[in-house]
Parts: sequence; structure tokens; C-alpha cells
Amino acid sequence: MAARSSLRHLSLEVSDVARTTWFYDRFLGELGFRRFVADPNYAAFTDGDLTIWLIKDRSPRIRRRPPTGDEEVIGEHLAFHVDSADRVRAIEARLAKAELYPIFRAEEHPEFRPGYFSATWVDPDQVVLEVYTVPEKTTKKRRGSRAQRKPPAKKRRRA
Repeated sequence: MAARSSLRHLSLEVSDVARTTWFYDRFLGELGFRRFVADPNYAAFTDGDLTIWLIKDRSPRIRRRPPTGDEEVIGEHLAFHVDSADRVRAIEARLAKAELYPIFRAEEHPEFRPGYFSATWVDPDQVVLEVYTVPEKTTKKRRGSRAQRKPPAKKRRRA
């Protein structure tokens, strides 16, 4: 079995560090992150495991458009898992008090997976941020041991 890896830090290009830091102080603060460094050209937040850097783009490489709502799934986004739909709703409510409103309100999305529940925000540079939960029983299905499982049937090739 290969060693497991984990994401420990990521960096996002931002157009205005002060404006984006204002947003992330509130958004990430609700998720247990704290800002530990701030500079006119960068800021960083951590929850003890993951560090998120916001770095001033000197020569922008990426320009995002806001989501339209027509996307089935937004390909580039950050998704933060929480323990319950109630927690997703509570985060949405607290962020609304801080004047951060979701672009997609908290609701269930069975098209992704039974019990999948999420709300979605967009930061000042159009980075899409999702807070979601999936009931534990749908995330950890028991499977038999490898010896008990039947191998998948071979597909016939079409000539």
C-alpha cells in the first residue's frame, strides 16, 4: 500500500490583498482558520493542517469569470468539508451577518451523492468556495475483502 499524502498548503493569486484578506478573515475564520501573516503583497491563513496563501499578482496569469449557475459542476473551486448540514446552514447565517452572501444557498444536491449538502461563495477574484457535508453512512460504505469481491466483468470490444 502506498503512503498516503495530504495537501498542506496552497497559494491563490489575488488582485487586491487588503480586499481579499477582508473576505478571507471572515470566510476562513468561520472554518477555524486564523490569519498568521499579513503584508501588502501577501497574507496567509492556517487551521493547523492546511495553509492558504493569498499572493498579490504582479503579472496576472489567471482571470476568472463569475459562475453563471448554468454549470453542472464548477471545475476549479475549493471545497471545505464540515460535519453536518446544520453546520453548513450556521456558517451561511454567520457569514451573511458579516455581509458575505452565498451565490448558491445551502441546499441538498442528490445529483452529486445522496445527502450531499452545500453552500457556495465567490471571493473578490472569483475563486469559488464551497462548504459541504455528506452523511457518514454514504461516505464510508463497507466493502468485502479483496478476496470476497468478484472481479469486474470484461467488456467486449467492438470491431
